[in-house]
Amino acid sequence: MPNTEVRRALGDVAARQLANTTKTPAQLASITPRWLVQLLSWVPVESGTYRINRAKKDQAVDVTCGARDERKLPETFVDLEEKPREQTLSAISTVVDVHTRVSDLYSHPHDQIREQLRLTVERVKERQEFELVNNAEYGLLHQVVPEFRVKPRKGAPTPDDLDELLAKIWKEPAFFLAHR
Repeated sequence: MPNTEVRRALGDVAARQLANTTKTPAQLASITPRWLVQLLSWVPVESGTYRINRAKKDQAVDVTCGARDERKLPETFVDLEEKPREQTLSAISTVVDVHTRVSDLYSHPHDQIREQLRLTVERVKERQEFELVNNAEYGLLHQVVPEFRVKPRKGAPTPDDLDELLAKIWKEPAFFLAHR
């Protein structure tokens, strides 16, 4: 015998066909919180090259203090490296390709072009942080003087390893960069 129950209201399954689904903006699992770029101090670079000028060696600079007579003043100069290290700025580039058909048809509730650009900019920032840490030419990991490297005693770093690091850099560090 067939079910002859009389329905007096629209059911959930049928009603969902007319309802809008709430959607989150697109997300990438590879995006991490931005923190490194804000912690570093940035210097405007006018020519696209950053030159690190240093003295050839820590030499004594002869000076005098409180001379009230006509004695000969010391003559001195600081000798600079003739070929200092230079860093040429690197660019991180990509092309975002969005078909107008897609942006015209599927831009509600989230604008397809805006979302593609937002995710691409986040990926560019992720790459920027990666390069700042890992780049063989200028990355922070490759610039650390050997005396300031702390190798863990065994396995993962321990509180004792952090104590050793703090003992080396106790003069108000802005942040610590740990790497395995």
